[in-house]
Amino acid sequence: MSTSTNGAASGGAATKKPAHGDIGRQTYEDVRALIEQGMKKTEAFAKVAKQSGRSANTVMTQYYRTAREQVDGGGVRRTARTARAGARTAARSANQQTERLISEAKTAIDALQAHIAELERDLERATQESKELEKIRKVLHKR
Repeated sequence: MSTSTNGAASGGAATKKPAHGDIGRQTYEDVRALIEQGMKKTEAFAKVAKQSGRSANTVMTQYYRTAREQVDGGGVRRTARTARAGARTAARSANQQTERLISEAKTAIDALQAHIAELERDLERATQESKELEKIRKVLHKR
């Protein structure tokens, strides 16, 4: 078990206040000592917080910040923020591109429908003209 300068890990009263800049390391060591005794991390954060007069969230933040600074990462898995942000940006970009493609497809479909309607009108007109020309031919052939 790690001995603590403020007695947090052993549950005793604080005997010595950590020097400025050492509070992170001390918090990390106190939490690690409690975890090694079998306590769950959330319980350890709460206990150290109560003993130090800080919130459990502050203790947790300090613990993970210090753990990441350790040579081996302190057993904390680190995920790059840029990877998460990049994934969100890529997803947003993909959604925007999909929406743009859908919009372009709808515009193209509308244009095709208008063109088909125009072709149908032209066909109807040509059919009508063809019938009229046939009538004229019949009249001319009778003469």
